[in-house]
Amino acid sequence: MKLKQQITLFAMLGLLVPAILISSFSIYKIKNQSEADIAEFEKTESQKLKLYLKHITDVAYGLVDKRFTEARSIASKDTSANVKVLMQQCLDDLSKIRFDRGEGYYWVTDNKLPYPTMLMHAEKPSLNGRILDDPSFNVEKEKRRNIYQVRAELCNTSGDGFVDYIMKKPGTEEVINKISYSRLHPESGWIVSAGFYTDQITTAVAEKREALKKQINDVVMTIVAITLVVLALGVGLSFYFSGKLSAAILLIRDKLKSLAMGHQVEQLSVTRKDEVGDMTQSLNMLVTGLQSYTGFAKDIGQGNLSSEFTPLSTDDMLGNELLQMRKNLKAASDEKSIRDWFNEGLAKLGEVLRKNNNDTATLADEILKSLITYLKINQGGLFLHHPSNGRDAAYLELIAMFAYDRKRFVNKRIELGEGLIGQCVLERATYYLKEIPQNYITITSGLGGAQPGSILIVPLVHNNIVYGAIEMASFKEMQQFEIEFVEKIAETIASTVATVQVNENTRKLLEHSQQMSEELKAQEEELRQNQEELQATQEQMARRQLELEQENKALKEMLEQASSEAVKTAA
Repeated sequence: MKLKQQITLFAMLGLLVPAILISSFSIYKIKNQSEADIAEFEKTESQKLKLYLKHITDVAYGLVDKRFTEARSIASKDTSANVKVLMQQCLDDLSKIRFDRGEGYYWVTDNKLPYPTMLMHAEKPSLNGRILDDPSFNVEKEKRRNIYQVRAELCNTSGDGFVDYIMKKPGTEEVINKISYSRLHPESGWIVSAGFYTDQITTAVAEKREALKKQINDVVMTIVAITLVVLALGVGLSFYFSGKLSAAILLIRDKLKSLAMGHQVEQLSVTRKDEVGDMTQSLNMLVTGLQSYTGFAKDIGQGNLSSEFTPLSTDDMLGNELLQMRKNLKAASDEKSIRDWFNEGLAKLGEVLRKNNNDTATLADEILKSLITYLKINQGGLFLHHPSNGRDAAYLELIAMFAYDRKRFVNKRIELGEGLIGQCVLERATYYLKEIPQNYITITSGLGGAQPGSILIVPLVHNNIVYGAIEMASFKEMQQFEIEFVEKIAETIASTVATVQVNENTRKLLEHSQQMSEELKAQEEELRQNQEELQATQEQMARRQLELEQENKALKEMLEQASSEAVKTAA
């Protein structure tokens, strides 16, 4: 093979192989990192869906438990009350509830085996009262078992559980995946269930994979275009100068060959002022650029997204694409960090809510303390809404306040519509202020007080009912994802407060009922004693009346005898 051809060939290899290696390495790292992010996204979305599904089912379970307790209480007071009728009303109420943009609904079965009986199905009332042994119900995803049988076995064993299955979407012939959560109400033997379609998660994952594929294709096309341009330039120069400058070309060829083998190459000394010198300088620039690309790609592959990198020029397409790739990966990493922070906060505060669901004051103290600590803000208060009772107007009461890692004891009452907090509750809207009214609030500490830099007020709303509001003050400005986090946890706090208030009212009613029962027993005992005393008095009066009758009879006889003797004497 002639030297000109050799120079051309090695120039092509020297330019093509490093580009392929760098692009393959970069694409491999991009694909691996993106696949890991997609898997984490799918896992996180599934966990969020399960948590929301469990919360939705717990709401229905709470309604069943409340109605069952009320029915049992009514039946204990009024023997004519029909518990089945009362519980049927509960089923009717559950059948009217919809969620998940109107596609979600509840169904209730008993826990009998081998096949339970449908008590209520919100979308298929024709199933009500049927024993669920039809083979068409064999849609459990793993083993194709009867889905209702699987739920009954799971609830009888563990009390609750999730089940994956497949079904046709109502009104269509589309077969899709679905997940359900069921919970057993032990006293009534009812299994309360709800389900969500999981196709939105599958669709989101597919979209992310398609975006990844497009990104990789764009990088490949860019690298191919740059490589072709560089190859064309190298071939033209090699043919033009190979005849006269074979020695210099051979030297350059050797360097390119070393680059093609992946060796680290030192720059050549440029002594010529002609085109060969230019080629040598170009080769040195390529060596520098490849070293820079390789080092930058290696840093990115190791997760160092803050690595410094400067493109070779403003028109350096590969360098600019690498910078754009780093920007995209950093954005994805930041999004993942925020998502992890969001989910971790929901889990931590959810645990606080579950551990403190017996007393409203304790719940308010613990959740406010945990929320302020997690957000790393300076001061906050939780206001509870007291509705109008016919005598007093509705108002807000500050039941918990926390600042600088210590609880504050402040008595404060706010009328609805009064100030920012009262207006927030009245409008059921979030207020976030960065320009604070003068003397509105002061963040206090052992060093004195200062005006806050921002204030966030979020209403506690559940089922369109306001239960109070949270007010937080901080020297720093709050990020949008922090505000969204507070709004999300506010819904859960409102739900828990509603549950706690129901439990407290139920407990008070039970205590009142027990007190009334004891008073009734005392009154019955007193009435019995009075009745015995009255009976004794009546018996004594009867004996006295008998004695008076005997005395009257004796007196009458004496009078008759005296009258007879007087008649005899007169005669």
